[in-house]
Amino acid sequence: MPPQQDDIRIEQADETNKNPVVIVNGKEVIVSSATERPNRSLWVAWLYIFDWYPSHYSPEEKKLVRKLDCILLTLCCLCFYIKWLDQNALNSAYWSGMREELKIKGNEYSLFGTFYNIGYMVFEIPSMMIISRPKLARYYVPSMEIAWSILTFTQSRLSSVQQIYGLRFLLGFLETPAATGSIYLLTSWYRSDEVFKRAGVWYVSSNAGAMFSGYLQAAAHKGLNGAMGMSGWRWLFIIDGCISLPIGIAGLFLYPGLPTSPKVWWLTEDERRLAVARMQSQGTKQSGRIGKRMLKRVFTNWHFYIVVLTYVFFQCTSYVGGQMQAWLKKEADNNGTYSIEEINLIPTGVQGVAIVMGILVTSLVMIYPMWAVFSVVTGILLFANVCLRIWHIPLGLHFFVYYLLGMTSCVTPILFPWANMLMKDDNEARSFTTGAMMTIGWAFFSFYPVTVFPILEAPQWTKGFTVNIIFIICYWTIFMVGQYLWRREVAIRKFDINAPGHSSELELAEETEKDEAVRIEVAEEKKKSRVQMVQATPAVGMELRSSSPIERTRGSVGEDHGVIKTKTPK
Repeated sequence: MPPQQDDIRIEQADETNKNPVVIVNGKEVIVSSATERPNRSLWVAWLYIFDWYPSHYSPEEKKLVRKLDCILLTLCCLCFYIKWLDQNALNSAYWSGMREELKIKGNEYSLFGTFYNIGYMVFEIPSMMIISRPKLARYYVPSMEIAWSILTFTQSRLSSVQQIYGLRFLLGFLETPAATGSIYLLTSWYRSDEVFKRAGVWYVSSNAGAMFSGYLQAAAHKGLNGAMGMSGWRWLFIIDGCISLPIGIAGLFLYPGLPTSPKVWWLTEDERRLAVARMQSQGTKQSGRIGKRMLKRVFTNWHFYIVVLTYVFFQCTSYVGGQMQAWLKKEADNNGTYSIEEINLIPTGVQGVAIVMGILVTSLVMIYPMWAVFSVVTGILLFANVCLRIWHIPLGLHFFVYYLLGMTSCVTPILFPWANMLMKDDNEARSFTTGAMMTIGWAFFSFYPVTVFPILEAPQWTKGFTVNIIFIICYWTIFMVGQYLWRREVAIRKFDINAPGHSSELELAEETEKDEAVRIEVAEEKKKSRVQMVQATPAVGMELRSSSPIERTRGSVGEDHGVIKTKTPK
């Protein structure tokens, strides 16, 4: 049975302000953000990156968006931050004494990521289906955060490679909502012209986590190495757990879930209605049923195949962006050039580039054509991989191209909001598809480093950089095909109400009608049983008639729960 839904109707735009009027549970809500943005010259349009609360927004809507930025965006950033803090803690620990202390050999280091990815991909799609349920979304993410924080503490007591394998699998399982779950929540609260710059800020929090992990490991190795009989790398996991656990606990009280979830304490009922109306006015549907019809909608549309393939190719190429430490370690072993502290600190420059460019580039996506911005980013990453394929290049250029790999932070916050925009008219399909993007992407990523970037060949991966060059060209090509199909689909929808983009709404309406028919049938069965009871016991029958639910059932027949009714102007 579908989740409880708000009664929503979209009516004509207001005659004065040209804002669409959305009726939410019988109350009018005017969506000022749906007003067309004033035209800007392309030469000064870049100033839009500083315009987070446009002037044409109403005071009420500005207040709502500011609340979302302060609480929801901050929580999503912290969630992603602690995920990558933990992810990079293992990498920092490996190069700071773990390898020698636990006697890690050969490709065992590469298998750490493989086991993590297996746990991640096993539960990613089920995790996204849980997040799409309004009543569960509010508590699901922080509960998982608390669980993986506890496991982070246990990593400080590792004594064998097998224990690392098991813990990495469990951590991958528990961290499934941190990435796609966060972006799903953001795209459920922010409109399409708001979400890209927020997604950029959200994504670079992972780079902040990776950067901070390097600083933490350098400090732990210098100040805590040997304290209480533990190595510096073990202290890093304890510090990580102390950071992540309070964030998870706070999330239990602050996460709002979805706009259709039970109201969180820091939103008023009017603000919740406005949040629902904002998304409905741009075509984002409420949650519906999960079943065969949903799977049919997913697998018979081009969206699924385009976005999944694009992300898989990109995900594979992103591995090398975090391997600057391998090059520095090799230089240190051969020439004694860098200390352990320097090996941990120098690569943080990659994360610094990622933070700056991640925020800048994603803000430009809503100003200039998405395909143009994406092409520039792809060209830079292609250049960096070509230089590393050549390998024998000046030392300064070697540093420069490793820092350029920080541009990978621009790709994910473009691809995931884009995927959510493509399927905004089908809530379940977009949750399933974004989960599949991550699942299939990590499935390939689980064996890609072992086969293409084996640690024994580090850091001069001739085969790996060659494959990366091919994959970068592949994901750029598929993305451009997706852009063409998307533009064509939008053009068709303007003139044809029976276009494929409208099918999901019709199918959801059919499902709702089917559910209503089932409820009527159940009510009729109850009526028959009560009539039989009345005939058997007349005295009791009078009481039963007065409380019979059949009248209430009749009163609900004909209501279109969850179906948007559009009022035709006279």
